[in-house]
Amino acid sequence: MVKNKIKKRKSLLKLIKIAFSDLEQCEKIELNDSYKLPNKKIMFPLENYPLTIHVGLDAHVLHLYPELPLEEKEDKFSEPNYILFDPEYYYTRITGFYRLSDDDKLILGCDIAEQYAYLNTSKKLPEQQLSIENNEGKLVFKCRHPETGSCITPLLKGKNLNQINKWRREKVTRLAEILGDPKEILSADDALKLIHKVNVIIENEVYREKDIHDQPGGVLSIPNKMNSIIIGDLHTQLDNLLTLLSQNSFLSELDSKKACLIFLGDAVHPEINNKYDEMESSMLIMDIIFKLKVYFPNQVFYLRGNHDGFSEEISKKGVPQGLLWEKQLKKSRGKHYLKEMQRFYDNLPFLAYSKHYICCHAGPPTSAVNLHALVNIKNYPKLIKDLIDRRLQNSNRMSGYNKSDIKKLRRCLNVGDNTPFIVGHTPMDDEATLWENVGGISKHTIVYGGNTEWVGVIVQNGKNMYPLTYPVESLTEIVSTEFKKINH
Repeated sequence: MVKNKIKKRKSLLKLIKIAFSDLEQCEKIELNDSYKLPNKKIMFPLENYPLTIHVGLDAHVLHLYPELPLEEKEDKFSEPNYILFDPEYYYTRITGFYRLSDDDKLILGCDIAEQYAYLNTSKKLPEQQLSIENNEGKLVFKCRHPETGSCITPLLKGKNLNQINKWRREKVTRLAEILGDPKEILSADDALKLIHKVNVIIENEVYREKDIHDQPGGVLSIPNKMNSIIIGDLHTQLDNLLTLLSQNSFLSELDSKKACLIFLGDAVHPEINNKYDEMESSMLIMDIIFKLKVYFPNQVFYLRGNHDGFSEEISKKGVPQGLLWEKQLKKSRGKHYLKEMQRFYDNLPFLAYSKHYICCHAGPPTSAVNLHALVNIKNYPKLIKDLIDRRLQNSNRMSGYNKSDIKKLRRCLNVGDNTPFIVGHTPMDDEATLWENVGGISKHTIVYGGNTEWVGVIVQNGKNMYPLTYPVESLTEIVSTEFKKINH
């Protein structure tokens, strides 16, 4: 699993650890050329330049980069984080990586199967070949098997020095080309034209069987060969969406039609800073999602969540967000737009799956279910309630779903017993953005997109599932600036 630290607090325990650490016995070096690691701890500051690491007898190449923001003025990146990845694949396809935040330690070796998927490391490595530790920005290496060899080399010049940021800058330009100015709320006429195009697409959406009324059914059956990018509840956090689209190879795989992007619903209605009644940000993020849907009609999908509608039951801390959303759209864009938005909600799918995963907004059905009922879900209001509003069972919520309900859903969809089940809806705390094996249930993951510091995503590439998180940047402003630059 990717190691991600959302917030760090130096506890008394850590301060004691630092005070009595054996790091003082580390040899401190300045790295100017290739250096073969000995069987002892070596420490040096990176000074914001990347490294090549050759691991083991086959000298497998990994890159270790400081995790720098696109805008250096971002003070939230004050913690010295580093990312470790396989450069052969990192820039060309969706893949995983490891993050080393302060006080993180990673041991490379053959006994960690996950590393094969994330780093393509050799199965011929010793169990513990190489350890890498981030101690307040200073990297500490130890080659535990010098006979098999590991060495490090600084990447001080050439295209490698700023390769990641240059690569992400290209994605920012591409986002500006696709989305225009993400800060601009569309005029009523342009918004109406856009949502009408979206609804025409959704009424004949690919990968969806029609129900008995010849309407779009409730299930998306994603082709097994297509990679998937699964995003949880954004709750108007547009920077989070744009940050994700500027990372990894997500955007390029959408462009090449190798991947699809699945929203787990609830993109609307802010949940931070007590601005529960503010609705312009909801219009803005839906405009962006609609632009993505029109640009990638067969690859961008939106599942319905419990906030996707105008019901008086949709509220947050007593604020009637559903009714305010309806009022805002009618006032800003007129009754025809409001009608189109209701049409959009009425035709949304509720569940997506392939042999690699199952995902929906909230939870599995808690009663007997079959595929016919899921496709014809408009005739089964209890099923709708389960998929968009059910939460995990606990001592205070006995009516919630449990392990057996997930098992029933897997059997209903004829997928394997260990197929990951992914939902949004229920963030487990205020700091994180992604939780695995929730409730002690294997392969049960919650992903939430509305955190202001970090944004999580679940990515499926072939047989591999990558739970990834990224630090949120002010990408709305950055893409807006790029749009103005290229249209100057």
